[in-house]
Amino acid sequence: MLKGKGISDGIGLGTVVLLKKEEIKPEKVKVEEIQTEKEIFQKALHSVQIEIQELIGTLSGTEKEIMQAYVTILQDPTLVEQIIAVIEQEKCNAAYATEIGFGQIIQMLEKIEDSYLAARSKDIADMKKKVLAKILQQEERDVSQLPKNTILVTKELTTSDTAKLDLKNIAGIITQVGIGNSHMAIMARIHEIPAIVIKEEIKQMKENDRIAMNGTTGEIFINPSQEERNKLEEIQKEVKKQKEQLQNYKNQKSSTIDDHTVELLANIGGTEEMDTVLKNTAEGVGLFRSEFLYMNSKDFPSEEEQFESYRKVAEKLQGKRAVIRTLDIGGDKDLKYMKLPKEKNPFLGYRAIRIYLDNVSLFKVQLRAILRASAYGNLAIMLPMISSIEELRKAKNVIEEVKEELRTKQKAFREKIEVGIMIEIPSAAIMAEELAKECDFFSIGTNDLVQYTMAVERGNEKVADLYTHFHPAVIRFIKLAIEGAHKSHILCGMCGEAAGDLDFIPILIGLGLDEFSMNANKILPARKWIKELDFKSCQKLAEEVLSLSSTKEIKQKVKNYLLQEGNLRK
Repeated sequence: MLKGKGISDGIGLGTVVLLKKEEIKPEKVKVEEIQTEKEIFQKALHSVQIEIQELIGTLSGTEKEIMQAYVTILQDPTLVEQIIAVIEQEKCNAAYATEIGFGQIIQMLEKIEDSYLAARSKDIADMKKKVLAKILQQEERDVSQLPKNTILVTKELTTSDTAKLDLKNIAGIITQVGIGNSHMAIMARIHEIPAIVIKEEIKQMKENDRIAMNGTTGEIFINPSQEERNKLEEIQKEVKKQKEQLQNYKNQKSSTIDDHTVELLANIGGTEEMDTVLKNTAEGVGLFRSEFLYMNSKDFPSEEEQFESYRKVAEKLQGKRAVIRTLDIGGDKDLKYMKLPKEKNPFLGYRAIRIYLDNVSLFKVQLRAILRASAYGNLAIMLPMISSIEELRKAKNVIEEVKEELRTKQKAFREKIEVGIMIEIPSAAIMAEELAKECDFFSIGTNDLVQYTMAVERGNEKVADLYTHFHPAVIRFIKLAIEGAHKSHILCGMCGEAAGDLDFIPILIGLGLDEFSMNANKILPARKWIKELDFKSCQKLAEEVLSLSSTKEIKQKVKNYLLQEGNLRK
């Protein structure tokens, strides 16, 4: 038995398919026909672009967004000109020039101490391999046609790999590189595919080996004994049974044993996710990541395009509330056509509401679309990255200006549309009581709140262990936000990853969080779990947690609570 780190729960039983990624290192060859080499490069580049464009047509959400970023990389005129220049100046073969051209940009980005740019360097390396494979006429393995019950084993699964997979045939994923917040891990959890990261031991797995794996514990059994296989099959049956039992929790109130009620909502990135939201009987949409409308477009989406998306969500929810977050760009999310300035630390720079308050006309386009769509249902506006009361007031003034413009044009909208803010910066948590007096609701964005509180970028593998919402400082900030909201009698929700963490939910219940917004597939497990909890015991747990000063102590306290209450989840 091998032991790795589980990053997506579940049991996987199947046969190994090795996705080998051989490093291509083309040698320099002097050539006479420079024009021929330039044509070879251009043809290979064009071929990869076409393949990715065709793939984009089958995708949605984050995967579509990332693959569109790949196309942008390949269309970068600076990159293309640089490779052509290498061919001309060194009179060399296209493959070597491609290696040099891409390599120079990769090295430049890797030297910059910024996790976002480091991640882009991996994207560029992925594109380099694809172009080189075309030039050298090396066939890539077709991962779209893998057999059923495949356990995919590879050093690293890139976004372009995961985008091609027929996920119905994937029983599990084992990689040598990856972290819990990687795109691969998030994709695996959304599609309920077990995934494990294991280091050097991955070399022990061979093509066609039988594998039994437990994505929760990180256990991997190569060519398992019948006893080992039976044990995991029993766990698998129990998981399936639990999923079937979850259907009983559809359309139920999300209430504790002693009748303390909260609301469970869904996070979405586009209208195509609404079927899953409705299937899991979410009580609304707590976060519509509107930036995906921008990222999935070659230019700024028009008012009409945005209006149609927001209207569809409003109508599908039939009176339930949908919170539209205004454009949250910057940090790890870029828009090439927006031509934002390059920054040494984009997470601490020009992003989200800061961009909008500098570009009011752009802000107004989105606000008009949201307000007009509010005539068709219960929509609310949420402002991201608010760090001061001045920013909130400026944004509200712009909203009032747009309302007046719509009144003048006799355009219908919800006059009393709610305006709330994200609590994702420590300054906002500290000023929560004052901010609450000037808005209608809070939504705590734990992904960024943890990042800014701990000075830890969530995608950085080297400091991943420090990134946790169980840190006492993060929990105290959450308490400040909830208390600040309640003093002004407004709702306080949460839309970060922590809202769907079943181990963390008892603390949040005890702190008095009103609303939990999460991946739609987590709604029913969370509702079942909440109905097994006791509000008073959760309050006691929260009080005890707030008295502790270390993450380790807090996690142990939660574990003890679950044991004492007889609620230990298996």
